[in-house]
Amino acid sequence: SFAGSAVGAGLISKGIGALPFLCWVAREVYGQHNPMWLLFRGWLLDEAPSWFRNLYIKHEERFAAFISNKPFIKNLIRKWMTSIVRKHYG
Repeated sequence: SFAGSAVGAGLISKGIGALPFLCWVAREVYGQHNPMWLLFRGWLLDEAPSWFRNLYIKHEERFAAFISNKPFIKNLIRKWMTSIVRKHYG
C-alpha cells in the first residue's frame, strides 16, 4: 500500500517515532494502527508551516477528544490529511 511503502522507505528512521504522544488528531481520524497518521506526523514536523504546527500541537489532544464522536468531521479532516500526505510523499 501507499502508506506501508512510504513508512517502509525509512520515514520512521528519520526520528518521527521519537514523539509518541504527538498527533492525537491524526491518530483519531486514521486509527492507531493505520500508518497514515505517521506520515502526517512526518509532514507536520518536517514541512508544515510553524504557525500551523504550533497551533496543532497546542490544541491537538483536546480537539481529538472533541471530534472522537463526530464521524462527519473526522472524515473531512482525514480527506484533508490524506491530500497533504499524498502531495508530500506521493
